[in-house]
Amino acid sequence: MHLIVYCLPAQIDEVEVMNEASFILDTSLLEPLEGSTLFYPCSGNDLITPITLFSPYISNFWFVDRGYFTPGHQDTRFYGLDAPADEQPPLLADNPLYRLLDTRIKGRASQRRKVDIDPCILTERYEHLATGKTICIHKRRGYGFSAFRNEDLGDLGVFFYRGDSSGEGGSGNHWLKADHMGEILAKILPGGLLVSDGSDGACYYSKGATYGPVLRQYRDSKKNIQAIMDEKPAFKDKLGHQFKCVGYAGHRYGPTLIWQVT
Repeated sequence: MHLIVYCLPAQIDEVEVMNEASFILDTSLLEPLEGSTLFYPCSGNDLITPITLFSPYISNFWFVDRGYFTPGHQDTRFYGLDAPADEQPPLLADNPLYRLLDTRIKGRASQRRKVDIDPCILTERYEHLATGKTICIHKRRGYGFSAFRNEDLGDLGVFFYRGDSSGEGGSGNHWLKADHMGEILAKILPGGLLVSDGSDGACYYSKGATYGPVLRQYRDSKKNIQAIMDEKPAFKDKLGHQFKCVGYAGHRYGPTLIWQVT
């Protein structure tokens, strides 16, 4: 396991660092996923960590939230992500590792809160200066399931999902239920990565569910992250998919673990 230690940017809303390592990831696991897509539903302002961890191997980042580009929306107004798409500052404007190439907007740049959601996609294209590779960051106003099923995502290399809940402020979408996980597993590349803090509690109440209880097993644990990694958590679902814990992506509602799916 190659240990990567990052100094967290101020934009990252990390509530706890469980030990000296902010992130743990063996970058050799990303090499087979080069050029693929990261998809993150209900992403809110949690944008920098996925980009920091997975670029420049991942070429396309999809962040989807119903509160984007909707002035005054309770889910995004505290971060400025409710502002119209054509008023959003470039996400990586102050990052010296990247050069903005262009931006484009598909759909209405703004909409009122109390109407049916009209999808809008703000795309920012960057050059990663060290490698010359191009990455695209898509922020989409809308629902995660709609985007996952209807947008041309390309090859799915990473499914990133944390900080969600059934209660007030949460989406209530329950991506970790067995039927929804089936959609993810049908699209993800062999050796792809599932990144989760297990924050979707609905799986506990789904008869025969495998994913929720296992993915949230360390949510309230007092163990530090190195102790968790030393346990080498792994499990197999009823369809034969193997899940192996291979890294750590910070702390949200619990430790965000990176699972490789084969």
